[in-house]
Amino acid sequence: MYQITVSVDSAKADWLYSVDDVIRNKLKNCIAVSALDISGRRLYCSFGCEPQSKGQLLATVKECLVDMYGVVGKFDFIKRNLTIGLSQMNYELLLHTLVAFDRENERKLLNKIIRVENGMTIDGVFNFKLGELKERWLEICNLTRNNGAYLYDDETYNELLRFLISAVNPKINRLTVCESDGKYRLTGSLKNNVLDLDIISSAELMYCLIDLAPLELIIDGRITNRELSKRLIGIFDAKTTNTAENKTKK
Repeated sequence: MYQITVSVDSAKADWLYSVDDVIRNKLKNCIAVSALDISGRRLYCSFGCEPQSKGQLLATVKECLVDMYGVVGKFDFIKRNLTIGLSQMNYELLLHTLVAFDRENERKLLNKIIRVENGMTIDGVFNFKLGELKERWLEICNLTRNNGAYLYDDETYNELLRFLISAVNPKINRLTVCESDGKYRLTGSLKNNVLDLDIISSAELMYCLIDLAPLELIIDGRITNRELSKRLIGIFDAKTTNTAENKTKK
């Protein structure tokens, strides 16, 4: 059996936990297994498969680790380096948007840097091999902080997030949001799959929309939360069902 083990400082254990379920599900395709174990100050994750599945296992683990660095690692870095006096909700939305910004180019760079091998230390790679990316992230933090005065106005705040999201490669073209029974339902088409998702809170809805970065967002019916409705229009240029229908007819 082929086997490798990677590790991370227990203080950053959530980095591995964040992708553990995804890795386990994807490893089923190459009939591989994984196991987590804490020893001292480190969390260890071991992967094993038959020798003929080695390439597929390494590719799967690399894909998940690239996502981990580009999302969880980037989020932690920006949060540590960006202190700005916004409301908690606006601050969290800004963090999520900055993480999504330029993700495709960062993923390409991470694919060149990350090499999965036995004994790999996830925090070591982050500390010593991601210098170019961390310089970019620090520049983003500095630019945001230096222009922080513009973020206290709702209109300019929404414009900034709208600009940042416009640079995010969309995961879906057209998305519809509908409020029903105190929940928000998102529907649309993702490649060969149909997206049909119920979301309870307005915050989670915004995080999901930032990640999906739809080219077109349609509001089907009425959104009772006026602040959320303003955000959907101001950040995503959302259209109501009637507006979208009239545009199609023209």
